[in-house]
Amino acid sequence: MSSAPFLLLSPALPSELLTYILTHHVHPTTLIICSSRLEFLASLSDHVLPETANPDGVAPDEHPAETSTSATTPEIQDVKQEQTRQQHRLLSSPLYQVATSRHIRVVYIPTVTHLRAYLTVFSPDDSKVPVPPAGFNSSGTYTPCIILYGFLEMHRDTSEWSAQGLGNSTSALVELGYRLSWQTIVIEPRKHSSAFPFEDSLRENVPFLSGGGRRLGPDAEAGGWTGRTVEVGRVMKRWFDFQLGEWDLNLNEDK
Repeated sequence: MSSAPFLLLSPALPSELLTYILTHHVHPTTLIICSSRLEFLASLSDHVLPETANPDGVAPDEHPAETSTSATTPEIQDVKQEQTRQQHRLLSSPLYQVATSRHIRVVYIPTVTHLRAYLTVFSPDDSKVPVPPAGFNSSGTYTPCIILYGFLEMHRDTSEWSAQGLGNSTSALVELGYRLSWQTIVIEPRKHSSAFPFEDSLRENVPFLSGGGRRLGPDAEAGGWTGRTVEVGRVMKRWFDFQLGEWDLNLNEDK
């Protein structure tokens, strides 16, 4: 992966996010979850527990012989097996994973206002997460990072869902990255409804100014915006390099 100081990676499931962090990152990396703790844990549970307990998608009261497998291609089976392997890894809690997780700072911030305030005053010295002991052996290989999960999603459906709003929040984030000389990574939650979650999220239009546009049509989600708009990708490209996360790179290699 590129060592660029500011990265926007392709969307990831909560389990993929945690596997990535536990594999590569160590103290003093900070993970900011842009939602409430309850929402994130519920999302993580939805992706990990059902699929791990029943990876083939067969309901407990169904007989396997009565379940059609005609739509299950080898590629889909490979994806399911890989997801199950990663999810089982999170649940099994190997020793290095437990040791590493104790030294990763995790913060839950549910609103844009709170996020900007937190980024402005952020300091590694304020962390209550213990420093690893001397000689601590971890598989982490990356430089210290601040990782935000759901940064764009936090702004959606608020008055800050605009080029101006995203720019104000990103400016605070970039300033923090430069001040600490840390790598800054933004990762969005993966949406199952989209075949191309990364491309779709970057091509989405937002109004230029906060409160400067409104949705057209009866369906607020599907309708366009009044006034001038710009793609999210153009807004974020001012600061960030775009890359596929290793969860997508591994998936492409398996095909």
